[in-house]
Amino acid sequence: MMAVLTERPIRGVNVVVLSNGQEVHLDDITTSAEGQTILDDLDGAILGIEDQLAFDDGHNGPIWRKRAEMALKKKRRQRPGLQQRIGELRREEKRAAQHEPVTSRKDAKRKAFVDAAEELLSPEVFTKVWSRAAERMPVAFAEVGGGEV
Repeated sequence: MMAVLTERPIRGVNVVVLSNGQEVHLDDITTSAEGQTILDDLDGAILGIEDQLAFDDGHNGPIWRKRAEMALKKKRRQRPGLQQRIGELRREEKRAAQHEPVTSRKDAKRKAFVDAAEELLSPEVFTKVWSRAAERMPVAFAEVGGGEV
């Protein structure tokens, strides 16, 4: 029997801790915009820790400094995994957008009409109608970005 491998939630590896204390598993991020918001939060936390370390006058003590440096390392380690997840989501969103072209209602009606005509007419008649339309309006049939209908 084959075991199903699932990623355990590991803080700092595949779980990002937001500045408000909320934990987000990388696989729970569903859109690139959501991932970008989390990345912005993470970057803000990194900058905040860096500022605190830069302006530390020594009054906080060596233990505080060590803890701040460790927190900074953990936050920086979370960044690449989050960036990878955002990249995956962007690629998925781009692929989905290519399969669902945004058209106007008028274009959708025209496409439906052409599809119905292709179904009802014989291939020869459909080709003749298509050729006649191309003769009447060659600009509309000029090859700009791809193929036919």
